[in-house]
Amino acid sequence: VLKETTLARVLDSLPVTLAPFAAQHDHALTQIGCATLGDLRRLPRDGIVRRFGDGVLGWLAQARGEAPDPRVWFAAPPSFHASLELQARVESAEALLFAARRLVMQLAGWLAAQHAALSGFELRLEHELASRHAPRTSTLTIAWASPSRDAEHLLWLLRERLNQTELAAPVIGLALVASQVSEYAAPTDTLFPMAEAAEASLGQLFERIGARLGEQNVLQLFVEDDHRPELAMSARPYRESGAKRARRPRKAGKPQQEAGASAPVQSAFDLPEVPLPTQPRPAWLLEKPLKLATRGDRPVYRRPLKTLTRTERIESGWWDGEGVGRDYYVAADDQGRMFWLYRERIGGQWYLQGLFG
Repeated sequence: VLKETTLARVLDSLPVTLAPFAAQHDHALTQIGCATLGDLRRLPRDGIVRRFGDGVLGWLAQARGEAPDPRVWFAAPPSFHASLELQARVESAEALLFAARRLVMQLAGWLAAQHAALSGFELRLEHELASRHAPRTSTLTIAWASPSRDAEHLLWLLRERLNQTELAAPVIGLALVASQVSEYAAPTDTLFPMAEAAEASLGQLFERIGARLGEQNVLQLFVEDDHRPELAMSARPYRESGAKRARRPRKAGKPQQEAGASAPVQSAFDLPEVPLPTQPRPAWLLEKPLKLATRGDRPVYRRPLKTLTRTERIESGWWDGEGVGRDYYVAADDQGRMFWLYRERIGGQWYLQGLFG
């Protein structure tokens, strides 16, 4: 159709059943003998409005180019889903990387078009039902700390995961699903290296080490809001710290922060600035305090110990049922070795808590 007159003639010859309102008024259109769009257009306008409403005349005018017909802009879906049918059955997880590379490159292109990044995706494997007990599908979940859209980095993480995966049955199809999508701000080009760039490269290094050795083996130390030495620090997987997870929630009964106040978050590589204790702390804490014997009211650890500092009292934990009341001291033996020990306020029993270097 190249002319308006040709457009009008072609539209008039089309069946009225193509109109979006035809199903709603099918019986009325049949009764009045209206079979084509031309028949509908030739009806009195007042009669069309009375029988079918104002929308019919507006739709006809837009179809003939007599009225504006605005279109809604295309919006890409908020998540990514792509599938691929393999040409042959694959029995090795490592061999799946060649096919999965195509899906990852599609994902990287989609992220670039969306100006977005993601922190994880799922690779779904469709298995050939070679045995009765083989599952129909299985899923590999790949996740990392900082949102990224670097295809090479994603492929590296996927390769390490596939190298550690044993297939339950031969694979005949793949599907890649990504829903953890967030906005991506491209780094600003600078003349000199910035600290943010170094932190990002270190983050990718830790993610790669975690992919090869297991995320549970790449840990980061966190200072906790607790005066009890055994609970004053925790080790969490790096991926959780990269997600900037807040400090663990307080247990029931412990005073909460004011409404609207957000818990401080520790940076991925910097320890928070906290006041130093009035007395020194050992670098090595025992996993469990060691009960000490006494000799003449002096604690004994292989040799009698002598306290060197004044009492430091720690009384905490009443809110979670694990309350403690302790008097801490720095002590030493006759050979100059130093220890950190405490005496229970109730009972007077001595315990060794840590060792100084």
